[in-house]
Amino acid sequence: MWGKVGGLFAGLFAGRSGSASRRAGAPGESAGAKAAGRVWAPLEAQPEVDMVWFDDTRLPIPDWASIDAGGAPTDDAETRDAFRTAAAGHWLQALAAALPEAERPYRVHASADFLLLSALGDREVELLLQFCQAARRRILRQLGDAATARSSGRHVLLLFADEDSYYGYVSHFYPDDSGEYARSSGMFIHDGYGHFALFEGDMEAMQPTIVHELTHCLLAHLPIPAWLNEGMAVNTEHGFFPWLAHPGHLLYHPEELPRKHLAFWNAQTVQEFWSGKSFLRTDDGNELSYDLAKRLVARLARADAPFRSFLREADRRDGGIGAEAALGLPLESLLVPMLGEGDWRPRPELWRDGTEGGHFRPFRTV
Repeated sequence: MWGKVGGLFAGLFAGRSGSASRRAGAPGESAGAKAAGRVWAPLEAQPEVDMVWFDDTRLPIPDWASIDAGGAPTDDAETRDAFRTAAAGHWLQALAAALPEAERPYRVHASADFLLLSALGDREVELLLQFCQAARRRILRQLGDAATARSSGRHVLLLFADEDSYYGYVSHFYPDDSGEYARSSGMFIHDGYGHFALFEGDMEAMQPTIVHELTHCLLAHLPIPAWLNEGMAVNTEHGFFPWLAHPGHLLYHPEELPRKHLAFWNAQTVQEFWSGKSFLRTDDGNELSYDLAKRLVARLARADAPFRSFLREADRRDGGIGAEAALGLPLESLLVPMLGEGDWRPRPELWRDGTEGGHFRPFRTV
């Protein structure tokens, strides 16, 4: 029904996911990394930063607004990047000391564009950061001017040794209502110092999660709605790893999905989709939201230039309807081939619970 992925995502299927390792001696690598022929080095001593911490947390959580106000330069991007990277280094060292003891100690490693907190051995650190650097370059090439340049510190990746430690950390960023939340295998946390977190697994399982969250990270400056954000992340993930779209890796068989969509979406639930709230559901609506977002974005991306304009202009506050002119079609028309005629128009005036910007990732096994 939806055809092949084209436009913006087409190039992702042409490359190899981890083939482009950073050359030794590239800008940003430490002397230790260059001497050893690695993309990483143990985190070196960082300049002093006046760190400010929240008091009511189980783990060290910096108050980034206060830290930035206390010394982050605003007039020079390179200096600001260095300041926030130094602050992030202090944060990760404190977090490493505070986390429950794992089989191996938590350590902090740095590459040209990443800070990694993990309990991995040296060889695994090399493989992971090599992949991160290659994936970043490839995603940046694909996103073009829709991606943000790095100016607020190196990308931070928190790799927890187990699921309990992961959920213990990300729970700091959930609302305080103690509600039920969908499981996840990774999360981009767009709060203070944007960073992404996941828990340790096989490289084959972690790499798709990293691609997904890194896509969110590189689009974090755009106020796009959750359906567009998640559709971008899932299509990018599948561009790197086409086998993820194989029926054996899906929660529902492809022949079952159309019936599921028809049964679930109606005039009320579609408003949850456009506002982003359906991505937080713990029932079928969660997986169906990701699938619908993937399909809509893949379809829109076939017309490359209009879609890129839409991506730059869309706003989560109205679900993207304010940027429809860039597409040349109403958003609700995208649902008609799959759901038939109906009241599918985004209606922001009905969104009493606000909107979501994305940055989730559904839980799945690989």
